[in-house]
Amino acid sequence: MKNDVVRYIDSKHYRGDDRRQYRRINVSLSAKFIHSQDEKIVKVLDLSMGGCRMMASEHCNPQSHISLIFYTPSLAKEGEFEACFPIFAKIVHSHHHLTKGYFIINVDFRGALFHEHGVEQLIKNHESESHR
Repeated sequence: MKNDVVRYIDSKHYRGDDRRQYRRINVSLSAKFIHSQDEKIVKVLDLSMGGCRMMASEHCNPQSHISLIFYTPSLAKEGEFEACFPIFAKIVHSHHHLTKGYFIINVDFRGALFHEHGVEQLIKNHESESHR
């Protein structure tokens, strides 16, 4: 899932080459966001093996270290979800969406990702759904 094609980004928040190592997949899923003792549910908008972009109700300081917990479909019980292992991450960008009132937060995953983190499975699930 390497990002073989370098594309140019021209947006309000960034202008330049896409420096991401992995291609981001558009998703729409929930995750648990943990910062210090504070836990929130956030909506994940895109996901890769290197990080994600999410929507949250509050601002987070760039460079903050957080944990994210994703939920994958349960193999034992249809229609239910299982919490994956927490992923250590770092906030690289956070900005307020003025018209909608929420914050967009970009994070980079830190350390190795394993199957137990659920990211690879979620990406495969969303890629297979988009090819139907």
